[in-house]
Amino acid sequence: MTPKSIEAIYRDNCKMVYWAAYSVLKRESDAMDIAQSVFLRAIKNIDKLNKMEDGQVKAWLYRVAVNLCYDAGRRLKREIPAEELPEPNTDREYELPEASAISRDQRERVKRAIDALPDIYRETVMLHYYSGMDYKTIAAMQGSTEGTVKSRIFRAKERLYELLKEGEKND
Repeated sequence: MTPKSIEAIYRDNCKMVYWAAYSVLKRESDAMDIAQSVFLRAIKNIDKLNKMEDGQVKAWLYRVAVNLCYDAGRRLKREIPAEELPEPNTDREYELPEASAISRDQRERVKRAIDALPDIYRETVMLHYYSGMDYKTIAAMQGSTEGTVKSRIFRAKERLYELLKEGEKND
């Protein structure tokens, strides 16, 4: 196993760490702070990370990100109105497939609907659609099976459909 540079670890995992943090905190600036903290910890633990396989490194970074988010959430204990949420800073390839065809208002409605999902569904959706992770990787990170991840995605889509339909009726 060849040693990994922190630059390579960052390049390969920065989007996943950001979206993991954003899915928990729902605020861009907080997610960026958490991502920075995660990679500072990675620098401190580079020897440990160099002994791991790539999937284990991903899982370690993900777990650190989520744990730091929960710690920050306990400290902050505040609600963020949906209007204050910034547009996610993503590359085109990681957007939801239908995102390029919908208007800004529709994207905001989708974002609010995603934020209204239960944590496990929101986290799974963010990792799959925004971080571009496959079911197998998500399953390993969440300590579940691929079937469970597929089920969570399916249920999340069903719930999103319901939430968006309700939103149309209220508009």
